[in-house]
Amino acid sequence: MKNTEQVIKRNFIIYFILLGVTLFVGVLFIYSSLFAIQDSKSINPEQKFQTYIISLILGFIGGMGAFIFSNVFTKNKQIMLSLLIFLNMLLGIVLFTQPIAGVRRWLNIGSFQFQPSELTKLILPAFLAFYYAQIKNHKNFVLNVILPMLISGISVFLIFLEPDLSSTILITTLSIITIFLGIRDKKVMIFFIILMVVLGVFVFTFQEYFLQDYQSSRLANSDDYQSQRSREAIKRGGLIGTGPFAGKFKYYVPESYSDFIISVIGEEWGKIGIAMVITLFFFLCHELVYMAYLTKDYATFIFCGATASWIFIQVAINTLVGLGVPWMPVTGVTFPLVSYGNSSMIVTLTSIGWALGLIYNNMELNDESEYYE
Repeated sequence: MKNTEQVIKRNFIIYFILLGVTLFVGVLFIYSSLFAIQDSKSINPEQKFQTYIISLILGFIGGMGAFIFSNVFTKNKQIMLSLLIFLNMLLGIVLFTQPIAGVRRWLNIGSFQFQPSELTKLILPAFLAFYYAQIKNHKNFVLNVILPMLISGISVFLIFLEPDLSSTILITTLSIITIFLGIRDKKVMIFFIILMVVLGVFVFTFQEYFLQDYQSSRLANSDDYQSQRSREAIKRGGLIGTGPFAGKFKYYVPESYSDFIISVIGEEWGKIGIAMVITLFFFLCHELVYMAYLTKDYATFIFCGATASWIFIQVAINTLVGLGVPWMPVTGVTFPLVSYGNSSMIVTLTSIGWALGLIYNNMELNDESEYYE
């Protein structure tokens, strides 16, 4: 037990260093991309950068609060139910807000916009982690699969109604991963996998009944103009890049500060820089899961595994979109902690704080029987 605690404490220090480096890198690229796009977007880069810094501070506050209270919250039925109800209330309220560009995704809090669908990435895995830690009948298919799917389905459906297809797909994937991590019985796991395959084939076959024409078209095609500009910026950066804040082609990449932040990284730091940033996130996600595994606490492992999964999935999607991979549509999925996205920054840092809080408060556990049951 002592050795396990020492390993986790050592990895804690490494993790905070990696997280600090990641946030510093993100600030550099956001600053560079905002000033690069100010002419084409007619934005105020100073004001937008200030909003980004405020989001970063709010994220730190949320992360610290989550670190302190996550273990208490995750083990309290009333709190977790209240958080789930609160989440779905926000997702419902946003459907009655004034549409922006034909969609309803944001709540206006003064001059600040918050996207409730981002909050789903925190609360839904936390609730499912609590749920799976509480149920006793591990071999019951209804309790292990059907009920968690219904719980997740409410939030997913509300996000789909906004409409927000990219978030719908991402939250659906996150729900499946969390349920997968929560199931302990092998037979139930096999049935769950079969069910997911059948549902996946059904949705793909009859997608025209679920999606609007523009959504189907968006999934089938990428934005050649944006992708071409992004690829050109990365090409201009070469292997080692033009240097921090240098390079001019990023000025012509639409939404370089959000959807195409990888083009800024590629031009300034080159392909080596892109590889370094992705590797940094790999270690961030890997260490989160590894430390959670060492605690032998079931809820901690589920939540940390789910959090690490959605962070890295978003990194992969944003990178593939920025690299202009032909079959990847422009989804609007942020690059966590690196690209511009106020709601994303706050929720990502809060989720990481929640995960680290669970790890820290459960690292003295040494009962392996619960996890391996």
